[in-house]
Amino acid sequence: MRPARASNRLSPMPSLRRNTLLALLVSAPLLAYILYPALAMLAESLHAPLADWRAGHDGFDSAHQPWAAPLRALLLENGARLAFWGTLKLSLCTVVTGGLWGLGLALLWWRREFPGRRLFALLGYAPLLMPPLVGSMAFFRLLGEGGLLNRVFHLPGGKPLFSPFESVLILHTYAFGIYTYAFVAAALENLDHAHEEAARSLGGGPWAVFRHALWPAIRAPFGAAALLTFMAAGASFSAPLLLDTGGHYLTVEIVNEKMSGDPAFVSALTVLLAALSLAALPPFLYFQRSAPAAGAGLKGSAVRALSQAGRQEAAWRVGLSLAAAALLLAPLFVSALGAFTPKEDWYTGVWPKTLGLDAFRRLDTESLDALKRSVVYGLQAAALDLAVALAVALALRRASAWAGFPSEFAVMLAIALPGSAVAVALLAAFNGPSWLTGGAALGQSALILILAYASRCLPLAVRPARAALEDLGPDMELAARGLGASPLRTLARVVLPMILPALLAAGLLCFITAAGEFVASEILYGPATTPASVKINELFRNDPPGATALGLCLMALGAAAVGLSGWLQARASWRRTPRGDKL
Repeated sequence: MRPARASNRLSPMPSLRRNTLLALLVSAPLLAYILYPALAMLAESLHAPLADWRAGHDGFDSAHQPWAAPLRALLLENGARLAFWGTLKLSLCTVVTGGLWGLGLALLWWRREFPGRRLFALLGYAPLLMPPLVGSMAFFRLLGEGGLLNRVFHLPGGKPLFSPFESVLILHTYAFGIYTYAFVAAALENLDHAHEEAARSLGGGPWAVFRHALWPAIRAPFGAAALLTFMAAGASFSAPLLLDTGGHYLTVEIVNEKMSGDPAFVSALTVLLAALSLAALPPFLYFQRSAPAAGAGLKGSAVRALSQAGRQEAAWRVGLSLAAAALLLAPLFVSALGAFTPKEDWYTGVWPKTLGLDAFRRLDTESLDALKRSVVYGLQAAALDLAVALAVALALRRASAWAGFPSEFAVMLAIALPGSAVAVALLAAFNGPSWLTGGAALGQSALILILAYASRCLPLAVRPARAALEDLGPDMELAARGLGASPLRTLARVVLPMILPALLAAGLLCFITAAGEFVASEILYGPATTPASVKINELFRNDPPGATALGLCLMALGAAAVGLSGWLQARASWRRTPRGDKL
C-alpha cells in the first residue's frame, strides 16, 4: 500500500478537471472588473438618453429619443467627427515616425559592438522614466508656444518652427518609439548573426543583408510594436492637451464633455475611441504570436555575440549614438532644469539667470499629500496586479485552451482599452452601488482609482509572469514534489524564488505606470483622492516651475524604485547561487 500512496503523491500532472475549474475561477474576477464595466459603458451608449439640450440640438425629441441616440449623435456632432479623424491621423503618423525612430535606434545599438554601446542601448529606455504629463510639460517648454526652440529658431514672420500637430507628433515619436526599439532590440539580441554574415559573404550589400537576413527576423516584432504604438497614440491625452489646444482629439473631447453633464454622450465617445483601439488588437496578437521565440537560430547552438565594428564604422556609430543620446536626454534635462528655474524666468530667455530651490519650497502640504497618494495607489495597484498575474499564470499553465480563453481575453481587453475608456467604463459600472462592490458606490473614491490603475497595468504583469513560468519548466517542481513537498510549499520555496526577478521587474513597471497615470485620474479623482498627476496639471496653469518640481519628485521616486528593484533582483540571484560559486 505504501508504494501506491507514494505514486499518487508523485503524480506530476494534476487532473484536467481541476485545472479547468481553477482557470475558470481565476477568470471570474477579471471578467467582472474588466469586461463587465466595458459592457456597462456600451449599454449606456445604447440605452441611456442624451441630455435634453443636446437632444434638441441634434434634432431628437428629448422625451422620445431613438434607440442608440448617443451613438447616432456622434454622426451629427461636428466636434466628434473632427476628434475621430484627428485621433486616427495622429495614431497613423505616430506609427510611421515612432517605428522609424525605434527601428533606427535598435539597428544602431544592437548590430555591432563598439565603445559605449551598452550604455547607449540602456539610454534607449530613457522615455520610460518620464510620466506622461511630465514628459508633455518638458516638450511644451521645448516646442510649445514660447518654447525654448521657438525662441532660438523660428520661421519668417515669427511663426513657430513646428505646428501644434507636429509638436504632438514629435513627442509621440519620442515616447512611443520605445515600443519598436524594445521589440526589435529583443529580436536582434536573440538573432543568430551567422545569417547576416552569410548574406554578406555572398556579396550582398547593406540593403540586401537587411532585407534577406534581418527583416525576416524583426518583421513580426516590428508589426506588433507598430500596432501597440497605434493603440498607445490613440489613447494619448496629455500631449494633445498641452501642445495642440486648438486640435480635436477623442481623449481630450471625452474629458471636456465630462463637464457638460451628458454621461451618455461621454460613453458614446469612449465607445468610439475603444473601437478604434480594439481594431488593432487582432493583428497585434497575430504579429506577436508570429514573432520568433527567444534564442531562435540553429538548433542546439548558442546565440553569437555581436561582431566588432571596424574603426571607421565604430566612429560613425559613436557619433550617431551621441546625437541620439542628446535627443533622448534633452527632455529629461529640460524637465530637471525647469524645476530649478525661477517663476519669472520660465517664459523668458533660453537659460535662466539664476537657479534655485524656490519651486520645491512652494510645494505645500496638499501637493505632498497628492504625491503620497500616487505612491500608495501605485503600490497597491502593482501588488494587486502581481497577485492576479501570478494566479493567472499558475491557473493557465496546464489548463486547456478553452478554459484559459476568458482570462486571456480579459487581459487582451485591458491592453486595448485606453485609459479614458477604462475610467468611463468603471464610472458606468460602479459610480453607483453595485453588488460587485458590496453595495458601495465607488465614484471619486480611492478604490476606483486603484481599480483603474490595476486594470491599465495588468497586462504588464501577466505576460512576464507567464513567460517566467514557461521558462522555468516542470523539472524542479517535480523534484520538490518527489521529495515530499506539498504543492503550496513547492510554490513558496521553489517556484516563487525562481521567478522573483521577473515579478519584481513587472511590479516595478506597474508601479511607475500607475503612479504617473493621468487621463484616468483626471476622470475619476475626487477632492479627497487627488493624485500627483492631477495636482501637477493644476499647478502647471499658474506655477509651471512648481508643477515641474512635483513631477521631478515623482520621477525621483520612480528612479528609486528602479534601484530598489535592481538590488532585490541581485540579492535574489545571489541567494540562489550555490555557495561554491559565490567566491
